[in-house]
Amino acid sequence: MLQVEVGTRRTVVEGIDPPRLRQLLATADDPDVATAAGQLQAAGLLWTAPPDDPDPRRVPPRPWLAAELAALTLRYGEQAATRLADRARCVVAVHGHSKTAAHLAALLATSGVGRVMLNAEATARLDTAVPGGARPADEGRPLPAVAAEAVQRAAPGTDTSALPFGERPDLVVLATDEPVEPEQRDALHARGCAHLLVQLGAGFGVVGPLVLPGLTSCLGCVDRHRQDRDAAWPALAVQFAQRQRAALPVGAALATIAAGVAALQALAHLDGEASPAIEGTLELHPPDWRLRRRSWPVHPSCGCT
Repeated sequence: MLQVEVGTRRTVVEGIDPPRLRQLLATADDPDVATAAGQLQAAGLLWTAPPDDPDPRRVPPRPWLAAELAALTLRYGEQAATRLADRARCVVAVHGHSKTAAHLAALLATSGVGRVMLNAEATARLDTAVPGGARPADEGRPLPAVAAEAVQRAAPGTDTSALPFGERPDLVVLATDEPVEPEQRDALHARGCAHLLVQLGAGFGVVGPLVLPGLTSCLGCVDRHRQDRDAAWPALAVQFAQRQRAALPVGAALATIAAGVAALQALAHLDGEASPAIEGTLELHPPDWRLRRRSWPVHPSCGCT
């Protein structure tokens, strides 16, 4: 009896020992090996494709994505190449000037998303510099151009051009450290754009909610729930909405973790999975820095669904 594990997948193979199992790649007519191969295939741990398979989805669209394909294989098995090819056809627009904005765009591109662009009327600042994103030397330059360069460094050949007027991205990521303006969230709802919020605060990070307009709770629901708990929330929101004049006390390590968590939720959505950020936020707070989920269900007075 032998236990085989690939990522989170595992199965017990009976009737074969490790040396015989290693013959799987070289032996096809051994009855024991054939039995073990059948068990592995049934568990989704072994698959084969014809050497002359013309399906281009079985080959990474760019050679440097081989590592991403290997990681996806642990989760999706023989469907991994199809998932990666699907990502290459996805479009993600990042909005905002947060420390996570350019870094998040680069993470999505290096994960195989084919078109990633940053929309922000802002310039790079020293406090937005983070490894993988804006650099200290970028200070004063337009942030969209800085993000496009970060994307190209991480994933050469990724399309960073803006979408033609009227076309809708597969996902909008709101990388802003202030509350989202009602006009912006209403516009996203009107266009039916899925959107994910990622925010940094004074020593903490929050990812979510991921909003699927008409299907899930929205950012307005979150505001209404907060107002139910604190009557002073509208006044506080106005203060938070003021553009930060000084750098937030957020270190590069925390910003990197927040960008990584946001990228994982974005990729889950693009891959067709149910993200835990739907009707919830994933929050990282001191002193233990454990990632916790807070639920934000549909508010009865919102009407967003």
